[in-house]
Amino acid sequence: MRVLITGATGFVGSALAAVCVSAGDDVHGTNQDPPAETMPGVTLHAIDLLDAPAVDDLVEDVQPDVIYHLAAQSSVAESLARPLQTHYANIGMQFNVLEAVRRHRSRARVVVTGSSDEYGRPRRNPVDEDHPLEPITPYAVSKVTQDVMAYQYAMAYGLETTIARPFVQLGPRRSDRFVAGAFARQIAEIEMRRRPPVIDVGNVDLVRDFTDVRDVARALRLLAHQGLPAAAYNVASGQGHTLRELLSTMLAAAGTDAEIRVDPARVREGEAPVIVGSTAKLFRDTGWSPQIPFEQSARDTLAWWTERLRAGTTAAL
Repeated sequence: MRVLITGATGFVGSALAAVCVSAGDDVHGTNQDPPAETMPGVTLHAIDLLDAPAVDDLVEDVQPDVIYHLAAQSSVAESLARPLQTHYANIGMQFNVLEAVRRHRSRARVVVTGSSDEYGRPRRNPVDEDHPLEPITPYAVSKVTQDVMAYQYAMAYGLETTIARPFVQLGPRRSDRFVAGAFARQIAEIEMRRRPPVIDVGNVDLVRDFTDVRDVARALRLLAHQGLPAAAYNVASGQGHTLRELLSTMLAAAGTDAEIRVDPARVREGEAPVIVGSTAKLFRDTGWSPQIPFEQSARDTLAWWTERLRAGTTAAL
């Protein structure tokens, strides 16, 4: 299959690219910034996805069989600081991609990535795909819009769009803009005696459903081949862990202790105390189940940050 991955150099995009290359796909990807690491087997196209004519030309030239639309402004904190820019980026990029597909590759399968944040504060757990979408952040609103837009293009134009709703992700290359990367970087810096043994945290009693990014990448490829058009699928582990458990697992892996200090700037009001996903639909239609345990994902996230800091490289995605 010839595939096009938007945001191919990002956290999920790079993991997905590796899965597709291993499967023998002809992999093309978009990027705006130079990749932090080499990506063997991937043809990269430097492009601004908000440039509609450029996106149109790309889809016409590449003629992909599958498009994985991953590119997004993905930080909740950034969306709270810059809501309009988040809506403009996330909605505008997807609109340009779907319009280009409609014009030049209407039989291609498009996998759109939403988010568990679309469910807001769930009324029940585990959350299934029929739960109402009740976003409480600008990022979540933008993802709901992407979700509904994908459905609209399926209904109105016959595009084969499938929506993935990943829950919280762990694994190598997790940015310190997100909780797992923030914990890992601070612990790695403590290990190297670059900071005192104090870790700044938000609310560590929140329960979240963590899935390894490599498992998420496998799920996305399965959805491209076996997911139903116009359908949404949770991508999750079905298990809940507190952020405190995540932190404790990383500290144990590092063999170190630290003071846990709550930073008010890291605490967001109104967050869901518990959100765990049901994966029954994904398993039913694709046979997917997570293979990498929570503890290994936590250790691998920490190991990646330790290696990067020792090498003098701090870039993550």
